[in-house]
Amino acid sequence: MTELKKRTIAEINRKLSAGDAVIMTASELCEAVRSGTQVQFDDLDVVTSGTCGLMSGTYAVLSFKFSEPNRFVRASQIHFNGVRGYPGPCPNERIGIIDAVVHGTSHSQVNPNYGGGHLFKDIVGGQQIEVEVITDEGKTLSGCVTIDQMPHAVLHGSRHAFRNYVGFVNPGKDPIATIFCSSALPPNYGGATACGCGELNPVQKDPGLRTIGVGTRVMLNGGTGFVTGLGTRSSVERPCLSVVADMHTMNPDYMGGFQTSAGPEVIQTWAVPIPILDETVLRTAKILDEEIPLVITDIRGRQAVTEATYAQLWLGTARAFGFDEDACHAYRSKCLDCPPALLCPSRAFTEKKDRIDGKICCNCGICAVTCHGNCFIGEIGGIQVDGRQVPFIQRLSDRTKASVAAKELKDNILAHTFELVEPVAKIKL
Repeated sequence: MTELKKRTIAEINRKLSAGDAVIMTASELCEAVRSGTQVQFDDLDVVTSGTCGLMSGTYAVLSFKFSEPNRFVRASQIHFNGVRGYPGPCPNERIGIIDAVVHGTSHSQVNPNYGGGHLFKDIVGGQQIEVEVITDEGKTLSGCVTIDQMPHAVLHGSRHAFRNYVGFVNPGKDPIATIFCSSALPPNYGGATACGCGELNPVQKDPGLRTIGVGTRVMLNGGTGFVTGLGTRSSVERPCLSVVADMHTMNPDYMGGFQTSAGPEVIQTWAVPIPILDETVLRTAKILDEEIPLVITDIRGRQAVTEATYAQLWLGTARAFGFDEDACHAYRSKCLDCPPALLCPSRAFTEKKDRIDGKICCNCGICAVTCHGNCFIGEIGGIQVDGRQVPFIQRLSDRTKASVAAKELKDNILAHTFELVEPVAKIKL
């Protein structure tokens, strides 16, 4: 019996130092496999994977000087740009320093379209954040802070990077507001939504978590992060991860808010190195969208109604969307409303309706699906349910940003600014 070839992370790091290691992004590897190229163990040392999309289980822990000592005893309530935070867990006894936890899914009391995801992007982007504190004595104190004035600004993910999530349809008779769609999900199988980056996903590249463990270094939103274990609601069928990362090192272009019909959500971006330690890791890293199940469920109770694959979401569909401004101007007199402007979850379609802001666009596709005048260019596919064709009306993951993050990680490894590290412990599924 032929023994499987193996290598260690230390051996890969030595090859990287010598300039001899071969790295491919997950996109490059999958394109090679799909084209018929034979990628063998000796041909590849590291695959850089990525995923970007809605990740509700996100919260930030912030600590900063808010006032001079003895101005207040304790903070009982706190808001950042109107978004509620939770003082503590360490009390702030008279020293004027605030510790607070902010949930990514918290909503602003002032602007219903602004939530924790928008706040985190603004913090990382260096924006001045308005802080309002209500003390335990009932006094209201106001001030401003930027990330440069926060010695501690750490983002935590309690359930990120699901290997494979589920899709949603609404078989019922009434529209249903949901975090899984910018509009109410239409009734009578009127449209489907789905999450997940398929063949690019880090846990899909390493489904047995043979290389990803506690302490694995990753890039979260372009910044330095570390895996801390399995995420909440993780299962053998749908594993996910938890993570901690320094917000000072992040890039705001990889993160943001996502407006849904049930309130603001959070966009996060991961990039994870998958060291090819043996031929089993290589085999799983080469899995394609066509082989990855996408279970479509009833939004009302998440019972499965059919099974598709991620190929139906991603293969042959648009990664990004174009906009025909001339066609928009020509049609505008017939347009009583503008669904793309109303429904764009990141507000990337500008108020002037003259372009898509690529920096904040999450490539969900709802603009192309809902525009009355077909002024947006790009298709997002569909699925078969009970003999009927159901179109996808929105994607909740962004393969474009996931691919960019995986490429950035590859470049950083080659430039020796990101080093592969050994996990300190295995993660048991």
